[in-house]
Amino acid sequence: MTKICHISTVHQAFDGRIFHKQCVSLSNAGFDVCLIVTHNKTETIKGVKIIGLPQSNNRLTRILIKPWLAFFKALATKSKIFHFHDPELMFVGVMLSLLGKKVIFDSHENVSNQIESKAWLGNLFFRKVIKNIYIFIEKFCILFFKKVVSVTPEIVSFLSTKKGVLIRNYPIISLINGNESTGFRSNPDKLTFIYVGGLTKIRGIYEISKAINEMANENVELILLGSWESETYKAKCLINDDVIKYLGSKPLSEVYPIMRTADVGFVILYPEKNYLNSLPIKAFEYMACGLSMIMSNFPYWVNEFDSCSKFVDPNSSDEIKASINWMINNLEDRLKMGVIGKKAVNERYSWEMESKTLISMYYELSDKT
Repeated sequence: MTKICHISTVHQAFDGRIFHKQCVSLSNAGFDVCLIVTHNKTETIKGVKIIGLPQSNNRLTRILIKPWLAFFKALATKSKIFHFHDPELMFVGVMLSLLGKKVIFDSHENVSNQIESKAWLGNLFFRKVIKNIYIFIEKFCILFFKKVVSVTPEIVSFLSTKKGVLIRNYPIISLINGNESTGFRSNPDKLTFIYVGGLTKIRGIYEISKAINEMANENVELILLGSWESETYKAKCLINDDVIKYLGSKPLSEVYPIMRTADVGFVILYPEKNYLNSLPIKAFEYMACGLSMIMSNFPYWVNEFDSCSKFVDPNSSDEIKASINWMINNLEDRLKMGVIGKKAVNERYSWEMESKTLISMYYELSDKT
């Protein structure tokens, strides 16, 4: 069996794309898989050997020290193919390549565009300078890698037309369907809306909460799952616990049963450059669960999800309210959206189909090992 090693210093040990999709799929395909990631112990789960890294005390430690700790742990695995998932591991990838290893860079998003949205880096001019420096470094490092993976055709093309491999972040249908619908509904007569993911300002959680709260008399409720960006923002959004239910952060095995018993899913992101041409996994998960959706009105999203979603200005709680009202008053059309979305995922947007590209890429690299 070809020995392969996935590395992340940023993502959680049981990240959906890294662990559940890529590592488990590769293990099932016969590869000897290890994952170096932040974890409190070394253990093997679902055929994947997880090698733990210590928790970072701060961002500086994570960026400057942790990657090199991961590097030495990675070398010790004696793997032939290394697959890393974070931009701060770029130079680690180059070092592994210089040591004769085959290296795959997996860019989960367009990092250079993301840099422009990070206010903590300074003013817009300074962020653009950092963005251009990053692009130069990224393009240089890619020269050393065998493959460059990403989630949309646009990002793959931007990173490398020759080495690029498109592996979309579609949901695992067997994982969704394999869990019984034992979800949360405070009242089965209420129309239940749901949001799963990072509970941050840029994801429009306040606008969603405000709209739901103002429609409290319409027999609706909102379920939120995920981690808050701050306690201050949490307090701002949890306006009325009679209609807004926060259930904490849960593993996928517990999220999907809750999602399947909801009616409508929210994907309300602010129009940051990094999001405008993205394909949010959340949308495909909602579709797989048979939910209709309310989404930001990005042209890319309108083109992709038109048959199963209503679209709104993400900054307008009034437009969100109007879409909530439409969902209440158009039962037949709302249910039809859910049916169309679920059929599309089962036929075209499943990880079960997308994983074939991942495994094929690894077979290609293995044959040349």
